[in-house]
Amino acid sequence: MKVGWIGLGHMGEPMARRVLGAGHALLAHSRRPAAHDNLRTSGAQLTRSLEEVAAVADVLCVCVFDDPQLNDALITGGALAAMKSGSILAVHSTGAPSALLSLETAAPPGVQLLDAPFSGTSEHAAAGGLTLMVGGMTEALETARPVLSSFAGRILHVGAVGDGRRIKLVNNLTFAAQIVLAHEILELAKDMGLEPNLVAQTIQHGSGASYAMAKFAGAIPARAVLDAIRPYMIKDVAIARTHIIESGNPVPSAVEIALSEFGNHE
Repeated sequence: MKVGWIGLGHMGEPMARRVLGAGHALLAHSRRPAAHDNLRTSGAQLTRSLEEVAAVADVLCVCVFDDPQLNDALITGGALAAMKSGSILAVHSTGAPSALLSLETAAPPGVQLLDAPFSGTSEHAAAGGLTLMVGGMTEALETARPVLSSFAGRILHVGAVGDGRRIKLVNNLTFAAQIVLAHEILELAKDMGLEPNLVAQTIQHGSGASYAMAKFAGAIPARAVLDAIRPYMIKDVAIARTHIIESGNPVPSAVEIALSEFGNHE
């Protein structure tokens, strides 16, 4: 299958490498091709043209940081308009559900959209172990599955376009609130004269165990853990809060807990 790829960052590059490893033909967009020579030597083609990447793709995967970057690539850069009928656009970034509904409306006739954010780290991507939360048509998902399964060990079809992002925002809001609470608990443990790392490791064998607490059970200092995820959590918690308010639903306490650490105070 011919795969186009936009977004060769911390997550995008190992995902693209898995696509190559699965035997698909890969044409990837890069503003700095020399920085991705390792992909070229592995069999990928690179181009500075967003339109070229989109025009040849049976499946176009986009893995950028936020909706402004998504808009720059697909609308301003012309990639969406260049897609051929029968092709599939898979968007892996986390952002506002409404942004994908706008893309679906703007897509050329015959182009189908998959709302496919992921959960996992770059290590999971490199091992083919990401989890995808996919919104879109079943037919489009099944057509794209050979590509998506190269980097995702679990592909969950969660509904229509927009639903993938809604679930991902709920997931990230849950994680953000839990990691703030876990950090506060470990600070309390420290004040009680306990060693926080040991407490975190112990809790992971008890009823208080969580993915968030596990982040503090290693050798990385707690503040470094929070700082590493901060840019993503600031973005995603703010989007989740806005989406909740626009939907007319009450803002849950989890949002306020998450904002206590990841509110953008600039």
